[in-house]
Amino acid sequence: MATAEGGSGLAALAAFACRLADRDAPISLVELIANPASLMPAHQLGLPAGAGTHAAMLRRAELALRDAATALALERREPDVQLLDLSALHTTAPVAVARAADACDADLVALAAHHPGQHWACRLDPEEIAYATHRTLLYVPSQLLAFEEPPLARALIAVDGSASAYAALRLAVGCLPADVELRVIYVVERTLHVGGRELDHLFEDDRASTLARARALVASCGARVSLAALATHVELDDVASTILREARGGGADLLVIGLEGRRMRAQALPGSVASHALRDALCPVLVAAPAIRATAQPIVTRASHGAGVGSETSVHSRSGPREPRATRAFGTTPR
Repeated sequence: MATAEGGSGLAALAAFACRLADRDAPISLVELIANPASLMPAHQLGLPAGAGTHAAMLRRAELALRDAATALALERREPDVQLLDLSALHTTAPVAVARAADACDADLVALAAHHPGQHWACRLDPEEIAYATHRTLLYVPSQLLAFEEPPLARALIAVDGSASAYAALRLAVGCLPADVELRVIYVVERTLHVGGRELDHLFEDDRASTLARARALVASCGARVSLAALATHVELDDVASTILREARGGGADLLVIGLEGRRMRAQALPGSVASHALRDALCPVLVAAPAIRATAQPIVTRASHGAGVGSETSVHSRSGPREPRATRAFGTTPR
């Protein structure tokens, strides 16, 4: 399922997300209309009042969906389309997106949104969407979709020994194209290194065991994989900042992380590494579903690998293969 803030770049977002899925995987395009009453005065300038504003927003959303569907049709894909009117649904954008994802049983929710500093009437916050859907989320900053589909040559995967981190690694190994270069990192938090040599040994053992398990997990995938241990600065630094620096410095086209870390449950998303990455990353971010869902949710896998990790080639729903869905009429809301 793909949805873009303001409908901008929806076709490019969907095409980018399709690179992580099987060729025949069904796709749903979703557009949201904000409640006109929530518009800031600055947004209301030049728009008709009341019902006229809502009608103008409806027409713009219909055109955005139609253009995106037409672009995908040129790639021989026939997406399902939905238009969600928040004023009619009497709900918020995260809740509406989560319900739409549940209605189509989405394995992946692709989201394009603007930087938090930019004010939009229908703000799609990737942190809120990740928490509301609890599904695998692909977040792409809107500015990367302005001209063309973003590149996908290098991916950075951060692991910390948690079940969510290993789910993120399996997701990356499974769904990224075989020609993508993978880099797996473990970040040592130096501010925790207090208490003498005994604790240093514990940290070293944890780093070694985590990277060893990561190496074993990707050993049979046939991808180009490098592993490294990094460390935060001694002062005024944290794990999330170190990961983002590595993503920028290494030219990563995609950052892959888990929603819940070793010391953070998914319910405590604000302030977590995932929260920091979704808020500040300059590249797309792929966030693996929480471990409890990841165990039941299938992983899209590389078609070019041999037996073992990455040997499957198709996408299935948790209840079996999905049948093609009829296109929804504009304005139809999910059950």
